[in-house]
Amino acid sequence: KEVLGNLLENARNAGAKRVVLRLARGSCLVEDDGRGIPADLLPRIFEPRFSTTTSGSGLGLAIVRRLVEGWGATVAVSSSVGQGTRVTIAWG
Repeated sequence: KEVLGNLLENARNAGAKRVVLRLARGSCLVEDDGRGIPADLLPRIFEPRFSTTTSGSGLGLAIVRRLVEGWGATVAVSSSVGQGTRVTIAWG
């Protein structure tokens, strides 16, 4: 619940008008059509206190990663500025 809540909150803060959640055996995908994250910032998005907004605490994705890896799963993010962001959680 906390993982999805953080991902949905990030999509909202990015101005997303559409968020797609896809569940499949061994994976969960959250995809939005928000502002996207510049490529030079992607390597830092899981750092605690790093945020691309002035209102964010920078803890959301750090918490997501900690929880997901605690489950023995992985989290991957891809993004295109102006097109949106895709977060994939995979296990098994």
